Amino acid sequence: MLLNAGDIDADKLERFLQECEVVTNLRHPNVVRIYDHGVADEVVYIAMEYFPRGDLKVHLRKGMSPGLASRCVHQIAVALNAIHEVGILHRDLKPANVMVREDHSLALIDFGHAKQMWLEAELTDTGEVFGTPYYMSPEQGQGEPIDERSDIYSLGVMWYELLTGRKPYTAASPLAVIYKHTHAAVPELPESLRQYQPMLARMMAKDPQDRFQSAANLLEKLDETLSIADTSRA
Repeated sequence: MLLNAGDIDADKLERFLQECEVVTNLRHPNVVRIYDHGVADEVVYIAMEYFPRGDLKVHLRKGMSPGLASRCVHQIAVALNAIHEVGILHRDLKPANVMVREDHSLALIDFGHAKQMWLEAELTDTGEVFGTPYYMSPEQGQGEPIDERSDIYSLGVMWYELLTGRKPYTAASPLAVIYKHTHAAVPELPESLRQYQPMLARMMAKDPQDRFQSAANLLEKLDETLSIADTSRA
């Protein structure tokens, strides 16, 4: 990724470089490996690993079994737990920001502050907002302060899409999608996938207080749910 340093607020540039440094030092198997980053000749750059199998969005189009979809969600939850522990929120979680390595392991990319700077530097009057409305938590869509629970909501949206092949909320405009995230009921999974409904409902609760309060808490229940699902298929 390349950006003109002159287009970026100095405080945001400093925060961006700090977050890159944290991610570089994290060295987690489900987080992108950043090899180098910095500013050279007024250009901000990041050099990161190459993903030959593309992103999760490509694989979603091919369809996924419930087991594979849930294992993907588990890997992403592990990655969220790792970045949350070092104080980083993702803020734009979606299939296109999850990459697939040659060994089929997943890596989270495109962290919040880097994404925000990219949008501010590259987008003009397009009507777009930071983040992706299809995956935004209600509080993020309303421009309210967010924390780890917003990322957990977005992961719940992804899980629904990976399981069903459909986004939970669609509409004719981004604002209408954001409205649905805030006011529409949590979508119901088909009968064959109902074992995942309680987890999904808690991840996608409208009020952050009703969601899992941390990725670590989510992982505990996710391990239990996936174990039960595996047992039922045995």
